[in-house]
Amino acid sequence: MNFASPQKAILLAILLVLTVAAGWSRPVAESSWYFAVSGDSRDCGDLIMPKIAQAIADNRKNAPVEFYWHLGDLRALYRRDCDMAMRQDPSFQCPPKLLKDETPTVRNEYLAEAWPDYISNQIQPFQTRDVPFYLGIGNHELISRTRDQFRQHFKEWLTKPTLQQQRKSDRQKGIASVDGDTYFHFIRKGVDIIYLDNANIYEDQNPNNQDPGFSEQQLTWLNLVLKKDEADSQIKTIIVGMHAALPESTSRTHAMDRNCASVCAGIRAYERLRVTQSKGKKVYVLASHSHYFEEYIYDTPEHGGHGLPGWIIGTAGAEQYRPEIKYGYLLVEVTADGTIHNSFQRVYSDSVPVGPEGLTKYCFEQNRRTSTPQEPLKTKTECGCATH
Repeated sequence: MNFASPQKAILLAILLVLTVAAGWSRPVAESSWYFAVSGDSRDCGDLIMPKIAQAIADNRKNAPVEFYWHLGDLRALYRRDCDMAMRQDPSFQCPPKLLKDETPTVRNEYLAEAWPDYISNQIQPFQTRDVPFYLGIGNHELISRTRDQFRQHFKEWLTKPTLQQQRKSDRQKGIASVDGDTYFHFIRKGVDIIYLDNANIYEDQNPNNQDPGFSEQQLTWLNLVLKKDEADSQIKTIIVGMHAALPESTSRTHAMDRNCASVCAGIRAYERLRVTQSKGKKVYVLASHSHYFEEYIYDTPEHGGHGLPGWIIGTAGAEQYRPEIKYGYLLVEVTADGTIHNSFQRVYSDSVPVGPEGLTKYCFEQNRRTSTPQEPLKTKTECGCATH
């Protein structure tokens, strides 16, 4: 059949409309989403954290990070942080001496400014770049301070709307939670993001007792959250973050392996996560505490060489435990099926924003500990840990 030119134009227009309409009726293809995570930003965090924030912002086109997650240890608290000390006196020789050996004036001024400094110089760079910030607690937050003090000072971040909405939903399902608590979770695009507080197993803090662990109340809460996730077909993945790694990791000399109470609490959490994994959910575990980046941290003999997928990412500014100083963050890509792909994103001395010359030189050339912490170790066999 032959059509005149106007008729042909009309027919083509109709076909175009039908094609577009058919396209609109098809489901939009799912795609990946991203978040960033690291921990341990004491010592040089005022220099490193703004670099991380800027790197995330600069890479937004390729990997639009939806939030940044900090895994604890904000300021040293047992001594002044070098970034704070050198800001006050650029000629200051780091590392500083222990706080107990400082004058009362220096000690009191530092303690009064430490957490406000963290907010101004480490959280604010993310907020000014429109990167939402989630905050975890680490063991240094409990040096001469309490969880209640931490809850009060960082209430704004511990009561974010996403966390409060999740707590409200949980209570309706019989999962007790406290507004502004230091362990929390929230669900995003089929992924349950869980932060566990293992900063210190002791409720009444003592600077001489710094053993990471979980309270019985928190383990009960975790069990209920995971049961709900297991029953929810919309939840594909569970990503758990904490400060110190669970027991029997490659980082066991500086993790939850210090005493039997810590070991047994950690083993219970690990085995509970394995149950969730066995029910078809993807489970991943993140930690910091050790100041370096390492992958596959639970692929140890105790776990048969194929433990839960886990990473150490203590690279946000704290003194490094390995000869090569590496700062940066873990970029996490969550694919449509809930699988994650991670890549370490490094920041350098000349990464923007560039800091003061003296501080930059110290942080990138000298901010390391010559030996990794060696702590007494316990095993689950020695401790007789029950997993249920």
